[in-house]
Amino acid sequence: MAYHDQLTGLANRRLLHDRMTQAISSAVRRQAHLAVLYLDLDHFKLVNDSLGHPVGDDMLLQVAQRLLACVRTGDTVARVGGDEFVLMLSDIVNAEAAAVMAEKLITALSTPMLIHGEELRITPSIGISICPQDGRDANELLKHADAALYQAKQMGRATHRFYTQD
Repeated sequence: MAYHDQLTGLANRRLLHDRMTQAISSAVRRQAHLAVLYLDLDHFKLVNDSLGHPVGDDMLLQVAQRLLACVRTGDTVARVGGDEFVLMLSDIVNAEAAAVMAEKLITALSTPMLIHGEELRITPSIGISICPQDGRDANELLKHADAALYQAKQMGRATHRFYTQD
């Protein structure tokens, strides 16, 4: 299980990095685009603190399933931290396609979840970077998507932001 998250079965940071490196190389060679969406669950710590880690874990499992249901076969969904996920969307037409996906993810995750007999709600914030304009290597694209995520968090919950150099 060196390449997969133990709880969700999703790709982990190592596998994500490997896939990103290959996809970036291919995208640059073909003059194509790919998007990196860095997603964090808003106020997830409150779920663990108030309802306990088993409920939090079940929520993470449902989040993983919902993310997988939103993406295409060639895309990668990874869990890279406690409540942090990264989606790599290969061969996107333009940045607008990444924004459409971000809105789709926000809608999918904002739908109430039934966990341990309780209806719970969570929302994601999402930061987006695009290859090649925001970077041409995995670490740079992840760093820029994370910076955009920080901007999204500053704007409030359940939103997305693209990376800008400001």
